[in-house]
Amino acid sequence: MAKLVAKGIDVSSHQGDVDFEKVKAAGYSFVIIKAGQGLRQMATFREKYLPAVQSAGLDWGAYWWSDAVTVEEARQEAQAFVQALRGLRPTYPVWMDQEYGSPCGTAWGVGKGKQLRTDMAKAFLEVLQQAGYYAGLYASKDWLDNWVYSSQLAAYDKWVAQYAAACTYAGAYGIWQRSGSGKVDGIAAMVDLNECYKDYPSVIKGAGLNGWGNPAAKPDEPEEETDYQALYEDAQARYTGLVEDLQALMERWGSGWNG
Repeated sequence: MAKLVAKGIDVSSHQGDVDFEKVKAAGYSFVIIKAGQGLRQMATFREKYLPAVQSAGLDWGAYWWSDAVTVEEARQEAQAFVQALRGLRPTYPVWMDQEYGSPCGTAWGVGKGKQLRTDMAKAFLEVLQQAGYYAGLYASKDWLDNWVYSSQLAAYDKWVAQYAAACTYAGAYGIWQRSGSGKVDGIAAMVDLNECYKDYPSVIKGAGLNGWGNPAAKPDEPEEETDYQALYEDAQARYTGLVEDLQALMERWGSGWNG
Protein backbone atom coordinates (compact mmCIF):
# COMPACT_ATOMS: atom_id res chain seq x y z
CA MET A 1 0.00 0.00 0.00
CA ALA A 2 1.21 3.52 -0.82
CA LYS A 3 2.53 5.67 2.00
CA LEU A 4 0.00 8.00 3.61
CA VAL A 5 1.02 11.63 3.10
CA ALA A 6 -1.95 13.53 4.48
CA LYS A 7 -5.50 13.20 5.74
CA GLY A 8 -8.28 15.49 4.57
CA ILE A 9 -11.99 16.05 4.12
CA ASP A 10 -14.22 17.28 1.32
CA VAL A 11 -17.12 19.63 1.90
CA SER A 12 -20.23 20.94 0.18
CA SER A 13 -23.23 22.90 1.42
CA HIS A 14 -24.42 19.69 3.13
CA GLN A 15 -21.81 20.21 5.85
CA GLY A 16 -23.28 23.55 6.92
CA ASP A 17 -21.10 25.60 9.23
CA VAL A 18 -17.56 24.28 9.68
CA ASP A 19 -14.90 25.31 12.19
CA PHE A 20 -11.80 24.64 10.11
CA GLU A 21 -9.46 25.49 12.97
CA LYS A 22 -10.87 22.49 14.85
CA VAL A 23 -10.64 20.37 11.69
CA LYS A 24 -6.94 21.20 11.44
CA ALA A 25 -6.40 20.50 15.14
CA ALA A 26 -8.01 17.08 14.63
CA GLY A 27 -5.20 16.13 12.24
CA TYR A 28 -6.64 16.97 8.83
CA SER A 29 -4.41 19.08 6.61
CA PHE A 30 -6.40 19.52 3.39
CA VAL A 31 -9.94 20.29 2.26
CA ILE A 32 -11.49 19.73 -1.15
CA ILE A 33 -14.41 22.10 -1.66
CA LYS A 34 -17.35 21.70 -4.02
CA ALA A 35 -16.94 24.66 -6.35
CA GLY A 36 -19.88 24.07 -8.68
CA GLN A 37 -22.31 21.80 -10.44
CA GLY A 38 -23.37 21.83 -14.06
CA LEU A 39 -22.74 25.42 -15.04
CA ARG A 40 -23.38 26.94 -11.61
CA GLN A 41 -20.75 28.04 -9.13
CA MET A 42 -21.67 27.21 -5.53
CA ALA A 43 -22.19 30.24 -3.29
CA THR A 44 -20.51 28.32 -0.47
CA PHE A 45 -17.24 28.04 -2.42
CA ARG A 46 -15.68 31.52 -2.48
CA GLU A 47 -18.01 33.24 -0.04
CA LYS A 48 -18.11 30.74 2.82
CA TYR A 49 -15.71 27.82 2.89
CA LEU A 50 -12.62 29.01 1.04
CA PRO A 51 -11.87 32.07 3.20
CA ALA A 52 -12.20 29.98 6.37
CA VAL A 53 -10.04 27.16 4.94
CA GLN A 54 -7.31 29.61 3.99
CA SER A 55 -7.53 31.41 7.33
CA ALA A 56 -6.96 28.08 9.10
CA GLY A 57 -3.84 27.47 6.99
CA LEU A 58 -5.18 24.33 5.33
CA ASP A 59 -4.22 23.15 1.86
CA TRP A 60 -7.14 22.97 -0.49
CA GLY A 61 -8.47 21.78 -3.83
CA ALA A 62 -11.87 21.95 -5.50
CA TYR A 63 -14.27 19.68 -7.34
CA TRP A 64 -17.07 20.24 -9.85
CA TRP A 65 -20.08 17.91 -10.09
CA SER A 66 -20.75 17.25 -13.77
CA ASP A 67 -24.28 17.31 -15.16
CA ALA A 68 -23.08 17.01 -18.76
CA VAL A 69 -24.62 14.58 -21.23
CA THR A 70 -22.55 15.66 -24.26
CA VAL A 71 -18.86 16.32 -24.82
CA GLU A 72 -19.55 19.98 -25.57
CA GLU A 73 -21.50 20.39 -22.33
CA ALA A 74 -18.56 18.86 -20.45
CA ARG A 75 -16.23 21.44 -22.02
CA GLN A 76 -18.58 24.25 -21.03
CA GLU A 77 -18.71 22.98 -17.45
CA ALA A 78 -14.91 22.89 -17.29
CA GLN A 79 -14.74 26.43 -18.63
CA ALA A 80 -17.16 27.50 -15.88
CA PHE A 81 -14.87 25.78 -13.38
CA VAL A 82 -11.84 27.64 -14.70
CA GLN A 83 -13.78 30.89 -14.40
CA ALA A 84 -14.71 30.05 -10.79
CA LEU A 85 -11.04 29.43 -9.98
CA ARG A 86 -9.78 32.66 -11.51
CA GLY A 87 -7.43 34.53 -9.21
CA LEU A 88 -7.10 31.56 -6.83
CA ARG A 89 -4.15 29.21 -6.28
CA PRO A 90 -5.26 25.79 -5.01
CA THR A 91 -2.53 23.58 -3.59
CA TYR A 92 -4.41 20.37 -4.39
CA PRO A 93 -5.77 19.23 -7.76
CA VAL A 94 -9.06 20.38 -9.22
CA TRP A 95 -11.40 17.48 -9.91
CA MET A 96 -14.22 16.54 -12.22
CA ASP A 97 -16.90 14.63 -10.28
CA GLN A 98 -18.93 11.99 -12.15
CA GLU A 99 -21.73 10.39 -10.11
CA TYR A 100 -24.42 7.74 -10.43
CA GLY A 101 -27.02 10.37 -9.53
CA SER A 102 -25.90 12.82 -12.22
CA PRO A 103 -27.43 12.83 -15.73
CA CYS A 104 -24.54 10.83 -17.17
CA GLY A 105 -25.27 8.15 -14.58
CA THR A 106 -29.04 8.03 -15.03
CA ALA A 107 -29.55 8.65 -18.76
CA TRP A 108 -28.00 5.38 -19.99
CA GLY A 109 -27.08 1.96 -18.70
CA VAL A 110 -23.61 1.01 -17.56
CA GLY A 111 -22.34 -0.16 -20.94
CA LYS A 112 -24.19 2.03 -23.44
CA GLY A 113 -22.82 5.33 -22.20
CA LYS A 114 -19.36 4.09 -21.25
CA GLN A 115 -17.44 5.66 -24.14
CA LEU A 116 -19.45 8.87 -23.95
CA ARG A 117 -18.79 9.23 -20.22
CA THR A 118 -15.10 8.63 -20.92
CA ASP A 119 -15.07 11.20 -23.73
CA MET A 120 -16.82 13.75 -21.50
CA ALA A 121 -14.27 13.20 -18.76
CA LYS A 122 -11.40 13.64 -21.23
CA ALA A 123 -12.91 16.83 -22.64
CA PHE A 124 -13.53 18.30 -19.17
CA LEU A 125 -10.07 17.46 -17.86
CA GLU A 126 -8.32 18.64 -21.02
CA VAL A 127 -9.87 22.10 -20.57
CA LEU A 128 -8.58 22.27 -16.99
CA GLN A 129 -5.15 21.01 -17.96
CA GLN A 130 -4.83 23.41 -20.87
CA ALA A 131 -5.70 26.26 -18.51
CA GLY A 132 -2.71 25.31 -16.36
CA TYR A 133 -4.38 23.28 -13.62
CA TYR A 134 -3.50 19.92 -12.12
CA ALA A 135 -6.67 18.04 -13.07
CA GLY A 136 -8.08 14.72 -11.91
CA LEU A 137 -11.22 12.60 -11.89
CA TYR A 138 -13.28 11.79 -8.80
CA ALA A 139 -15.40 8.65 -9.05
CA SER A 140 -16.16 5.44 -7.20
CA LYS A 141 -14.07 2.32 -7.73
CA ASP A 142 -17.03 0.69 -9.48
CA TRP A 143 -17.42 3.71 -11.77
CA LEU A 144 -13.76 3.60 -12.73
CA ASP A 145 -13.91 -0.16 -13.28
CA ASN A 146 -17.20 -0.35 -15.19
CA TRP A 147 -18.69 3.01 -16.17
CA VAL A 148 -15.71 4.58 -17.97
CA TYR A 149 -12.65 3.26 -19.78
CA SER A 150 -10.01 4.06 -17.17
CA SER A 151 -7.18 3.16 -19.56
CA GLN A 152 -8.18 6.16 -21.70
CA LEU A 153 -7.96 8.41 -18.65
CA ALA A 154 -4.55 7.25 -17.47
CA ALA A 155 -3.06 10.73 -17.95
CA TYR A 156 -5.15 12.08 -15.09
CA ASP A 157 -4.96 11.45 -11.36
CA LYS A 158 -7.82 9.57 -9.72
CA TRP A 159 -9.60 10.34 -6.46
CA VAL A 160 -11.27 7.03 -5.68
CA ALA A 161 -14.34 6.62 -3.49
CA GLN A 162 -14.53 3.21 -1.87
CA TYR A 163 -16.00 2.81 1.60
CA ALA A 164 -14.08 -0.22 2.76
CA ALA A 165 -11.15 -1.28 4.94
CA ALA A 166 -8.79 -0.69 2.02
CA CYS A 167 -8.90 0.73 -1.48
CA THR A 168 -8.79 -2.13 -3.97
CA TYR A 169 -8.80 -0.08 -7.17
CA ALA A 170 -6.13 -1.66 -9.38
CA GLY A 171 -5.13 1.54 -11.16
CA ALA A 172 -3.04 4.43 -9.90
CA TYR A 173 -4.71 6.95 -7.61
CA GLY A 174 -3.65 9.91 -5.50
CA ILE A 175 -6.51 10.14 -3.00
CA TRP A 176 -8.79 7.52 -1.47
CA GLN A 177 -12.14 8.63 -0.09
CA ARG A 178 -12.50 5.93 2.53
CA SER A 179 -15.71 7.01 4.27
CA GLY A 180 -18.79 9.05 3.53
CA SER A 181 -19.97 9.24 7.12
CA GLY A 182 -17.04 10.45 9.17
CA LYS A 183 -17.21 12.52 12.33
CA VAL A 184 -14.68 15.31 12.68
CA ASP A 185 -14.31 17.97 15.35
CA GLY A 186 -15.67 21.27 14.11
CA ILE A 187 -18.35 19.73 11.86
CA ALA A 188 -21.79 18.80 13.18
CA ALA A 189 -22.78 16.90 10.03
CA MET A 190 -21.24 13.72 8.67
CA VAL A 191 -18.34 14.37 6.30
CA ASP A 192 -16.27 12.45 3.74
CA LEU A 193 -12.85 11.31 4.98
CA ASN A 194 -9.89 11.11 2.61
CA GLU A 195 -6.35 9.77 2.61
CA CYS A 196 -3.79 11.29 0.24
CA TYR A 197 -0.72 9.46 -1.07
CA LYS A 198 1.00 12.30 -2.97
CA ASP A 199 2.61 15.49 -1.75
CA TYR A 200 0.38 17.56 -4.00
CA PRO A 201 1.38 21.01 -2.69
CA SER A 202 5.04 20.35 -3.49
CA VAL A 203 4.26 18.83 -6.90
CA ILE A 204 1.87 21.60 -7.91
CA LYS A 205 4.03 24.49 -6.73
CA GLY A 206 7.17 22.89 -8.14
CA ALA A 207 5.55 22.53 -11.56
CA GLY A 208 4.06 26.03 -11.47
CA LEU A 209 0.52 24.72 -11.87
CA ASN A 210 -2.77 26.08 -10.46
CA GLY A 211 -1.46 29.63 -10.76
CA TRP A 212 1.81 28.94 -8.91
CA GLY A 213 4.06 30.46 -11.54
CA ASN A 214 2.87 28.81 -14.77
CA PRO A 215 2.14 31.54 -17.34
CA ALA A 216 -0.37 29.24 -19.05
CA ALA A 217 -2.67 29.41 -16.03
CA LYS A 218 -2.81 33.25 -15.91
CA PRO A 219 -5.07 33.15 -12.84
CA ASP A 220 -5.16 36.92 -12.36
CA GLU A 221 -5.82 37.89 -15.96
CA PRO A 222 -9.40 39.12 -16.39
CA GLU A 223 -11.39 37.78 -19.27
CA GLU A 224 -14.87 38.21 -20.64
CA GLU A 225 -17.31 36.18 -18.55
CA THR A 226 -19.67 33.71 -20.16
CA ASP A 227 -23.35 33.63 -19.16
CA TYR A 228 -23.21 30.15 -17.66
CA GLN A 229 -26.65 30.53 -16.09
CA ALA A 230 -28.22 30.73 -19.55
CA LEU A 231 -26.15 27.79 -20.72
CA TYR A 232 -27.18 25.84 -17.62
CA GLU A 233 -30.88 26.50 -18.25
CA ASP A 234 -30.50 25.42 -21.87
CA ALA A 235 -28.70 22.21 -20.81
CA GLN A 236 -31.39 21.45 -18.22
CA ALA A 237 -34.11 21.88 -20.83
CA ARG A 238 -32.36 19.52 -23.22
CA TYR A 239 -31.82 16.93 -20.50
CA THR A 240 -35.49 17.16 -19.49
CA GLY A 241 -36.46 16.59 -23.12
CA LEU A 242 -34.20 13.53 -23.27
CA VAL A 243 -35.82 12.05 -20.18
CA GLU A 244 -39.34 12.76 -21.49
CA ASP A 245 -38.51 11.11 -24.81
CA LEU A 246 -37.18 8.03 -23.02
CA GLN A 247 -40.28 7.88 -20.83
CA ALA A 248 -42.54 8.13 -23.88
CA LEU A 249 -40.72 5.26 -25.56
CA MET A 250 -40.97 3.14 -22.43
CA GLU A 251 -44.73 3.80 -22.24
CA ARG A 252 -45.14 2.76 -25.88
CA TRP A 253 -43.15 -0.42 -25.34
CA GLY A 254 -45.18 -1.19 -22.24
CA SER A 255 -48.44 -0.92 -24.19
CA GLY A 256 -47.26 -3.34 -26.87
CA TRP A 257 -46.26 -0.74 -29.46
CA ASN A 258 -44.66 -2.39 -32.52
CA GLY A 259 -43.15 0.69 -34.15
